[in-house]
Amino acid sequence: MQIEFKKIPSSGIHFETSLDEIKFSGEAVKTGKILVKCKGVIEGTLLHTCDRCGESFVLTVNENVEVFASDGLYEDKEGEELLNVIEFFDSFIEVDTLLQSEIEAFKSDYHYCGQCEQL
Repeated sequence: MQIEFKKIPSSGIHFETSLDEIKFSGEAVKTGKILVKCKGVIEGTLLHTCDRCGESFVLTVNENVEVFASDGLYEDKEGEELLNVIEFFDSFIEVDTLLQSEIEAFKSDYHYCGQCEQL
C-alpha cells in the first residue's frame, strides 16, 4: 500500500495493510513539512524460532507502533527527541515497508517457546 506524502492531511488518514498473518492498521498524520507520524497496531501471528532451544513456534503479535516517515533525507536537530524514522525518496510512504521494518524489530527481541518459558 502506498500513500502519497502531499495527500496526507494534518487531521490524518487511515491505513491498513497485511503481510502473511500480520495486520498493520492505524493513522498517518502530517507533523511537519516532510514528516508524517504513523501510529497504529500490529496484530497477528508469525512463525518464529525459539531463542533458547531453536524449535519453531507460533508467536502472537499485538504491538502498538509509532513510526515516522520522512519524505527524503531526515536530519534530526540538536536537542530534539530521537525518533524512529524511515526515509522514503519517491514522495510515497510504502506502508508495507513500515510493517516489514516493525516486524523485524519485533523479531530481534528474545522470544521463547512455551516449554522454554517454563525454565
